[in-house]
Amino acid sequence: MLTEQDIDQCLKMLDGIYSLSEPERLERIDKFVKSTLSITPDIYSPKNLKYLFSYPDPIGVFADFVSNYINSNIHTEECSPIFTRCEVEMVETLLPLVGYPEGDGIFYPGGTLSNLASVFLAVQRAKVNLGESVILVSDHSHYSISKAAKICGIQHIINVKTSTKGVVDREHLRELVSKIKADNLNLIYFACVMGSTTLGTFDPVEEILEIFQEFAIQPWIHLDAAWGGGVYFSEDAAFYRKLSSLSDSIVLDFHKFLSAPLLCSVLLVKDKSVLVDEVIAHNPNSPFTSNQNRKYSLSIKSLQCSREAYAFKLWLMFKHHGLEHLKNLIQKYYKNRKKFRKQLSERVLYVVEPQYFNLCFWFIPEEMEVKETITDYTAAEIEKIDQLNLAIYDQVVQDDFIKVSSSSFNNLPAFIRIIVHHGNLTTDIISEIVAYLYKIYESVG
Repeated sequence: MLTEQDIDQCLKMLDGIYSLSEPERLERIDKFVKSTLSITPDIYSPKNLKYLFSYPDPIGVFADFVSNYINSNIHTEECSPIFTRCEVEMVETLLPLVGYPEGDGIFYPGGTLSNLASVFLAVQRAKVNLGESVILVSDHSHYSISKAAKICGIQHIINVKTSTKGVVDREHLRELVSKIKADNLNLIYFACVMGSTTLGTFDPVEEILEIFQEFAIQPWIHLDAAWGGGVYFSEDAAFYRKLSSLSDSIVLDFHKFLSAPLLCSVLLVKDKSVLVDEVIAHNPNSPFTSNQNRKYSLSIKSLQCSREAYAFKLWLMFKHHGLEHLKNLIQKYYKNRKKFRKQLSERVLYVVEPQYFNLCFWFIPEEMEVKETITDYTAAEIEKIDQLNLAIYDQVVQDDFIKVSSSSFNNLPAFIRIIVHHGNLTTDIISEIVAYLYKIYESVG
């Protein structure tokens, strides 16, 4: 089990190396790198099912190396004639996949900056007093949404409750919208979560929009599909394209569901006219000249000036693998989820019905009946369920045989969360993991 002492020893390996000879310095750095590898969680292991990112695609890693070696700034055509075109082509490829055939987009290093850009665009479009502007944020939204609202100067950031199904509580949403309307405030932005971090649940977009229509308001509708974007590569892609066509923007993090190297995120917008900042485009200090093609002057669409070739990693993956390969990869994850569920059938109650690659469940103590929902148990029974699952998780951490996480939701007992989207995961490894979990269950139960 990793300790603070292990971390300190690793970091101290490089203390004072400037005083050594060149060979000695390189030898010490070699030891430091090996030590770093040994104490950093192994993302390549198929038993590491804790995070929303997995081992990186080798072609993406190669693309990342190439772009870093070239070290060109992807903000203008002049600076990067190939990488800027790769990004524009990648955006044009993605737009019809999400139902934005006439839209536009820009790549960002991650979902947080993409979400910030979406809030900024909402503020720009609303053209209202920030003191009277409201953003509603559901309890299961990513925390970057609230941060973005604060950065943009929004004073009214109101939380919407989450239902027992792990999605926006529509009745609470209706109450809040009614009050916002009565207080003469302006609801300018709402983010629908498409694959929540903890549960992997998807907000009911159409039903949420019906509430806004009921009160004759039209906030900017953002789909946070940073994690759940894999659905656009699934058998249900047509359904989700229909949903996203109702929105104004969407974020996809390819370093999560498609295992592009960190970081690789895109913000796509349905109306291409909203993305180009004309103030920047006509600023004499802009980093491009009039003889450059505006289509490839990407900094006028971005919150950044200096930019890495985020899109190039995904572009080369698409070129090498083809779209069908990436779709098959997503289907493999769904199949592995099904295999896990089939084997995790005894003494298990799911927090919510799995919609994506998140499996969130409680082991139920042997003396208790496995009921339909967690709310069917008494307070004393819920306490026992909480203690059992915390004990199981503590043992898992101590053994370090697999990596999963423990989480909680709506003040319910702690549960086990497995993220089933590792490309190296096999049926045999799934069986091994399940057998191990039941062994722990029996030993601590």
